[in-house]
Amino acid sequence: MLLKIESVLYFVNDIHRAAQWYATLFNTDVQYENPQFAFIQTPGLVLGFHPADAKNPSGHSSSVAYWAVDDFELTLNSLLANGCTLYRGPAKTSLDATVAMLIDPFGNRLGITQHGAQAC
Repeated sequence: MLLKIESVLYFVNDIHRAAQWYATLFNTDVQYENPQFAFIQTPGLVLGFHPADAKNPSGHSSSVAYWAVDDFELTLNSLLANGCTLYRGPAKTSLDATVAMLIDPFGNRLGITQHGAQAC
């Protein structure tokens, strides 16, 4: 039935600026399906950017995508240096993963995780 997450979509006020910020983060290029939808290809999924509207305003909601990282401190410090703010954490989970939730420069939640010895 459900196989894998294929894409994550952010509703933002400026799709070009948001897409370019993430493209720089992933060292890739911004692509456009049409003038109202920019996206980048990341390892394992498409990250898309759509103009915010009344139905889907810009900023965080109750959902957050967590990205696996191989160097938690380096990634956290890089994200903070590039305009993110720390929202929750860093913390250790009961399965020994290190996690943190940040807010990107566009108001969306961004999670990072590095698995410990007891991987999920």
